[in-house]
Amino acid sequence: MRLLKTILLILLVSAAIPQANTCAQPLAAASSSPTIAMITWRGETDAEKGFVDGLIQYQPPVTIIRHHADQDLERLKQIIFRIRQRPVDLIYVFGTIATQTVLKEIKKIPVVFNIVNRPVAAGIIQSWNSSGNNATGASNQVPVESQLKALKKVVKFRRLGIIYNPREPNSRIQRDIAARLQQRMGFTLADYKITYPSDMAAVMPLLKGAVDAVFIPADSLMISSGDVLARWINDLNLPSLATVETMVVDHGLLLGLQPSYYQLGMLAADKAQRVLNGESPSSIPSSHLDYFQMTVNMKTACKIDVQIPMSILVMANKIIR
Repeated sequence: MRLLKTILLILLVSAAIPQANTCAQPLAAASSSPTIAMITWRGETDAEKGFVDGLIQYQPPVTIIRHHADQDLERLKQIIFRIRQRPVDLIYVFGTIATQTVLKEIKKIPVVFNIVNRPVAAGIIQSWNSSGNNATGASNQVPVESQLKALKKVVKFRRLGIIYNPREPNSRIQRDIAARLQQRMGFTLADYKITYPSDMAAVMPLLKGAVDAVFIPADSLMISSGDVLARWINDLNLPSLATVETMVVDHGLLLGLQPSYYQLGMLAADKAQRVLNGESPSSIPSSHLDYFQMTVNMKTACKIDVQIPMSILVMANKIIR
């Protein structure tokens, strides 16, 4: 009878513990099964698909608990608090802001980051070879010079506008890199800062007659507002360069030179497996892909009356017709 009471008490206490996330998968039945907290900043992308697929063959099977921050820092802090209450074996986190926030609070649980454009400049890792902390990860870094050279093949711009959220560290870093290229590449850079979606109505008309083309860095706010942003840009007949494929494919910007998010997810999964097998995150080099994808939206090219050179079309991995 005493044993039965003890079992009932354990069951009652277990039932009273809140779940980490209403969207979470159930925790693994066996304690030997590793548990990963997956934190996304703007919903799941192809990067997360690649990460999950990359772990399918891992043994024992991995349990993934999904947490969506929805670009809300307070919500992200609540997620971190819940993870600290119920620790996991590893944290996967998407994006610069989310990774910075997680690493400020989490010092012992291994962290694998993904889609962080400039992890050294953002203070996330000490160097590509060693993070010097509990993190390692995959970067979506593409040389800004290569991206702007691709745009120069389409339009010989002299005045380039960059549209970005000044609160996004990654975007500020890319803006500064573009600024250092002005003299060498023969253009002047103009900033168009959008902190909230409601800023577009005041900011976007300022581009008319002021720039020859626009550059949109990998910026979560720009991506989530992609439809509205692309409509403004295309209505102004401005050639555009995006650093995220979906902004060309789904939203209608003109040109993109970017890495595959899916392949970056697979790269992050490889690092996660090494951590789960016992390697220290700081001993696993962070890395980026050495190959990129060119995406061209021919529908947009026709709309804004821009001729896409054959040299671009033959390099394109994806052409939207």
